[in-house]
Amino acid sequence: MAEPAITTDLSSSWNPPASLEHARAMARERFRTRLQAGAEIGNCGCDSESEILGPDDTSRGECVVGVRFPDSGRVYYFRPGDVDLQIGDWVVVPTGRGQEAARVVIAPHQVRSSLLDGTLSDIVRLLDDSDAARIDANKRKASEAVRVFGQRARSKRVGLKPIAADFSFDGSSVNLSYSVPDREHTPDNAVLHDLAKQLAAELSCRVELKQVGPRDEARLLGGLGRCGRTLCCSSWLPVFPEISMNMAKNQELPLNPSKVSGVCGRLLCCLSYENEQYRRMKAVMPKLGQTIETPNGAGQVISLQLLKELVTVRLQDATEATFRSDELGLEVRMANSTVEIGTKVEDEKVALDVVVESPDPTVGGETPSSGRRRRRRRQGRGGER
Repeated sequence: MAEPAITTDLSSSWNPPASLEHARAMARERFRTRLQAGAEIGNCGCDSESEILGPDDTSRGECVVGVRFPDSGRVYYFRPGDVDLQIGDWVVVPTGRGQEAARVVIAPHQVRSSLLDGTLSDIVRLLDDSDAARIDANKRKASEAVRVFGQRARSKRVGLKPIAADFSFDGSSVNLSYSVPDREHTPDNAVLHDLAKQLAAELSCRVELKQVGPRDEARLLGGLGRCGRTLCCSSWLPVFPEISMNMAKNQELPLNPSKVSGVCGRLLCCLSYENEQYRRMKAVMPKLGQTIETPNGAGQVISLQLLKELVTVRLQDATEATFRSDELGLEVRMANSTVEIGTKVEDEKVALDVVVESPDPTVGGETPSSGRRRRRRRQGRGGER
């Protein structure tokens, strides 16, 4: 299983373009240089399916297909082999947990091997009717496993909240996700081992307990956001973006965390979607209170509509007028810019995996790491707040 590698130095003489405009400018410059040098135009082999040519990249081409697992928004790459695949087909692929079902989201195509991270595996086969029936059975078993997990946790008085169960494709193992509502009463490691042993014996399969944070809990449970649509994290978002209150400030949103938080209690992921556009526009547009020249004379900026690129100015005769940015000589470049949301935020959680085999249970796990953070206390006029 391979995934796209995030590399910063593919070659000593070539750096990836920063944006689409930069890539087009580089292509025009290369074409101009070839024309001036008298090089032959055309017949460069770029339309060949068996070979991929690129600047100073001698790595061979690989035919890969992109698939996505039901519980993940990330895309993983496999070799299609002899299987004729189309977008939307369900296939069986090898993973670290054994064989799993995945859906084809990127048709077979050629990529440079230097752009892939990890080893490529071949797709096993297409899903058939028996496999579909097995997946449906695993879904029914998952709901039963969550119910049993909750009952055993309550009987042992363990302060955890069952979230979801994920059976492997062959049903030989199950991942049980849970959260701890009260961090002061985090379950002891030995208690979790005993609970995992009991669950492994009752479910007759290998059990892995995994603690998740608030963001992962919302991703697993799903739901609707403030916009009325399905949560991004549970539908398409590959990884959680890096978010800060500065993004809400750039977009002139309320700085009250409760106003810009999602169902998980953390800052909305969608704050990062348009933050780069707002940042670029604010760098060009005038500031509130600034005196600028307009077609009707000098005036003071009293209102801004960044998305519409409108500026409202109070003129010297006490009248107000609204102008477009181009009328004021402002070049706002909101062009087809791509905002990357590939940086994952480390959530405040304690990772603890307990693996138990059945019918001969052997317990293995990791000691929970301290996930406490120091919170900065701010002093206000009325004391601590």
